[in-house]
Amino acid sequence: MFRIFTVFIILISTATAIGQTYADSVLLLNGKSYKCDIIGMEGPSLHFKFAKSNGKVEDYFIADYRILTYVKDGKETPVYKQDEEIGDFLTFDESKRYAIGAYDARETYKPRYVFYSSLALGLGLSLWDTYLSQSAINNSEFLNPDASPGLFKKSPTLLPFAAPILMSVSFGLPNMRVKQKYILHESGYGDKIYYTGFNSYAKQKRALSALKGGFIGIGMGLIFYAINQ
Repeated sequence: MFRIFTVFIILISTATAIGQTYADSVLLLNGKSYKCDIIGMEGPSLHFKFAKSNGKVEDYFIADYRILTYVKDGKETPVYKQDEEIGDFLTFDESKRYAIGAYDARETYKPRYVFYSSLALGLGLSLWDTYLSQSAINNSEFLNPDASPGLFKKSPTLLPFAAPILMSVSFGLPNMRVKQKYILHESGYGDKIYYTGFNSYAKQKRALSALKGGFIGIGMGLIFYAINQ
């Protein structure tokens, strides 16, 4: 069970705004956090000021149904309320454990293996797509039988572009074993709800990394093809 000030400690100790020091903080149900200057609730939304990565301070409004809790002037105010009629089945404590799991995934999990393996596969498929084999020459009535086989001898097709989508699904669907090095908060050890929250964001990271790596690899293959024409 987490103490009531756990979220406050997490956000104060880890969230950093560029060029601006803020005392307030917000934690969303998906684990995303903000170090900010809270103006207050305005209707169904929380109004706060937040410094973007370029240092520019902007006004933000976030709907209350996305917020777990916020801390203003050192006081924590829970926003999330269990309401099974609208699909909020978890208790506040369970939602906090879920959000902290997702928070840790945002802070510690870097799917580099997924990115680079997808890049390599995308590049390999893109190069293979432009390879003209001798058997293709022999079996085609449209190709010159005296043509030479080899890499970059065939025009690229759209087939490799299906690979990043398949890789995104393959990497994004399964849950991963949450290793100790990824867990910032010891309270999460052995907590299934924490692990569920962690995997909820880790799977998103893997899926996006697979897409990004795959398309970059295909792009590199097309560049190599263009250079060799």
